[in-house]
Amino acid sequence: MSLLNSVLSRAASVVLGKDQKEQATLLTAFLQAVNQYPGGINGLLEAFKQGGLGAVVQSWMSQGENLPIAPAQLQQVLGHSMVDDLVSKTGLNQDSVLNHLSSLLPVVVDKIFSQNNNTVNDSGQVDMSQVMSTVFAMLTKK
Repeated sequence: MSLLNSVLSRAASVVLGKDQKEQATLLTAFLQAVNQYPGGINGLLEAFKQGGLGAVVQSWMSQGENLPIAPAQLQQVLGHSMVDDLVSKTGLNQDSVLNHLSSLLPVVVDKIFSQNNNTVNDSGQVDMSQVMSTVFAMLTKK
């Protein structure tokens, strides 16, 4: 984890409420998992499309309202291994991980693809610092 990620995580623990702290912790772990996913964010989004959620993903990547995703749909696409890894890394239970991700993921994907500023490199790796600072700012406004 970079120094900026560490600073943002610590700042989150001071500024945010319980749910927001959990989301900030989950965001860090999730972005790390995405960067390890085959194909990075693009590979993960392709898995969502193959899982029948192409219209949902497209809404996240385009302007306009983001379509919702249910925790059960996330579980199906992410699989037990990734969800269990997020549970282990965050200390949250499975329901909390899936519930938080169902609200975070559309926002994260929307921010990544609306920023047209090298947020994702050629191999699909997400610039965690850039995304975290943007989403962190959004969380503090809640």
